[in-house]
Amino acid sequence: MLNWISRKGLVACVVTTILGGAQGAAAETIALGFAGGSGPTDMPAVLALDALKAQGWSTEVIEFDSPDILTQALLNGQVQIAAMGPATAFAADLAGADLKMVAKNNRNDFMILAAPGIADCDGLDGRIVAIHSTGSTTTAHLMRYMESTCPDAKPNIIVLSGSANRVAALLNGQIEGTIVRLEDWMAITGGQDDRAHILAMLVDEQPTLLTQAIVVSAGKLEEDRPAIEAFVTALDAEFAAIYADPAAFAAKAAPHLKEIDPAKLADVYTALAEAQMFPLNEGLSQEQVADTIAFYEAAGKAEPGKLTPDTVADFSFTGK
Repeated sequence: MLNWISRKGLVACVVTTILGGAQGAAAETIALGFAGGSGPTDMPAVLALDALKAQGWSTEVIEFDSPDILTQALLNGQVQIAAMGPATAFAADLAGADLKMVAKNNRNDFMILAAPGIADCDGLDGRIVAIHSTGSTTTAHLMRYMESTCPDAKPNIIVLSGSANRVAALLNGQIEGTIVRLEDWMAITGGQDDRAHILAMLVDEQPTLLTQAIVVSAGKLEEDRPAIEAFVTALDAEFAAIYADPAAFAAKAAPHLKEIDPAKLADVYTALAEAQMFPLNEGLSQEQVADTIAFYEAAGKAEPGKLTPDTVADFSFTGK
């Protein structure tokens, strides 16, 4: 069966697992973990589990309170598969955890938004630009964009956590520029709003950088290989389904995304498909992983020279 465990019910479960009181999932079970609540770009993974359930697998989705708890759950076998950002996986690897990326969850879905009257990146000079936090991954992507596009611009930076919150603040005139996720922009505006416009889609500006990956524990990889291979195959099928019919995919995803207006959800997936936000017949590549490592090294989030593509990724699932 497909079980959802919310963050509210996790404290006792996670504490028990960390203390060693819980056993790893059986081979016929696939448990997928998220570091927080799941959104539109996570639905291919969730619906892949639905498909595997129909094939006889016992499946479970667990939303944890933080990336650190998700990492612990992956290492102790509470979940076999995790959807997480490279920053989390790299930090764990640098600490000796030995996690491996095996597939892409989505392409770079960050976008730069600006208020009307700001025509380009240089126009952000002196303007109020909101970031998630000083050390966040999204901020590193924004800084990379500005360094390469408008190095002389010096915006007034403020911290405003939450991509959806930054969209709302921009629309309300409280800020003049920001970086957000495409899915949040689409869910709130449907893609059009005269109070803001898109300066850049980072999938075009930073096409080789990974932002969300499917990650497993190297220590359990061979034991869990049948489950991982089945999941990656099902995930690829869901990516193909989005491109084939975004509206039909939205209808399948709607029961898992009750916080989003169903009338807008089809627009969200249409926009994600048009922007080619999901990989299609496209596995991990050495180049993408190497570029992503270099990006985090330059951003001060990974010690230079400590990580390589082969230490952070397993390429044997490509094309499965």
